[in-house]
Amino acid sequence: MDSRIKTLILHTLVLLFVFLPAAPSHAEVNEKKILSFISKNSSSRKKIGVMVRSADTGKTVFRYNSKEEFIPASNNKILSSIAALSLLGKGFRFKTEFYLGGGIHSGVGHGGLYVKGFGDPTIDIEKLREIAGRIKALGITGIEGGIYLDGSYFDDIHYGEGWDPEWRGKSFCPPVTAISFNYNSAKIKISASRVQGVPATVRTEPAEFPFPIKNRVSTKLKRSGVRAQYNERNELRLSGYVSSRKKAETLEISVPDPFFYFGATLKQVLKKEGIEVSGPIERRRVPRWTGKIFTHYSEPLGAIIHEYNKESVNIIGESIVKVIGAKHLNTQGSWKSGTHVIENHLRRIGLNGNFSVADGSGLSRLNRVSPEDITEALHVAYGDPDISEEFVASLPIAGVDGTLKKRFRALKGRIYAKTGYLEGARSLSGYAFAKNGRVYVFSIISNGMGTRVKKLQNLLLRELVY
Repeated sequence: MDSRIKTLILHTLVLLFVFLPAAPSHAEVNEKKILSFISKNSSSRKKIGVMVRSADTGKTVFRYNSKEEFIPASNNKILSSIAALSLLGKGFRFKTEFYLGGGIHSGVGHGGLYVKGFGDPTIDIEKLREIAGRIKALGITGIEGGIYLDGSYFDDIHYGEGWDPEWRGKSFCPPVTAISFNYNSAKIKISASRVQGVPATVRTEPAEFPFPIKNRVSTKLKRSGVRAQYNERNELRLSGYVSSRKKAETLEISVPDPFFYFGATLKQVLKKEGIEVSGPIERRRVPRWTGKIFTHYSEPLGAIIHEYNKESVNIIGESIVKVIGAKHLNTQGSWKSGTHVIENHLRRIGLNGNFSVADGSGLSRLNRVSPEDITEALHVAYGDPDISEEFVASLPIAGVDGTLKKRFRALKGRIYAKTGYLEGARSLSGYAFAKNGRVYVFSIISNGMGTRVKKLQNLLLRELVY
């Protein structure tokens, strides 16, 4: 089925749920059963907070420790998504500008190609090919002077406060920059050779991965164990072994230099279009005397939020935070400026707890929010016609897609919620569409309880739906 048709059907279902008249009966929550579970599984070190409200009226249905502030993990994406749709608008598009340092003579663009990024985290290999096609359409067959990357729209702090330094190099924790490519990450696929002791075969996604690879991975009978680490020259060193009994080992990594990643990959793509580039690939601000040749725009924010929430793509949220700071405070995009604007917006729409927003995605352990404030944000978003459809549809759907595709299958299509996980923190917040027509907003956040909280999630959501 065409993806546009799928999206139309999904939006129709969301609208039916969101605007369906509520049935007169009120679903009852078995408080005794829920409180019994909590008392047996929580303690001073194993905290949990729960809040359930009517999505229509905001009336409390159930609460437990609901005003306590918790580390929300990826439930922080709920707050940044709602703020982004409200502050930037669902039609907002990220832009990337392209300039030439000189004129075009006999098909050759002189003075180098300049790229100025404004935080678009969604440029992938297909979009780079589109960009190369636009350059070719201008009659350019060569570029003299190199490729220059201007990332000055954001500050040079690439990792958020409260992020674990051990995460650097992982695909879920890439550096956040105003110019990005492929979420500033890549996949390294390592396949066993037919002969033990012989180096394994390495492939990359994208195939144009420009960083040198030093392959020290060999094939053995025993199970795989592969390490990837960049050295000071940004060479990717692979070591360890891959099992001959396994088809392939896949590593998902971030890149050490997003600017070089973008520029070097663009250079390769241009070459495939018949456009040779001579000169360096460097960071440099766009000079005033350059001439803009075109601007590339992303998909609308309403569509990008879908990928952000359903697949929990962290770099999207961090780019959004910095863009919000840059646009609303007319300053260089930063976590400090962006989170300040977001916190003020959340207070304006009714959140009144001692919450703290440290980033967009929820990677930071400095984020704090209560289930009460999460449900207040969900309630406000549900009733806001400007953002309700895009926001609700962006959440993973139980038994259908995203991070809930394999969960709550007995409640398929009736739970739209964001999952969250950090070591010691688990969360689930969103909407429950009951069989009697009622719609509930809920938030379940635990710090220190581990996987046992999943049993409470199952118990509570079944109570709400049935």
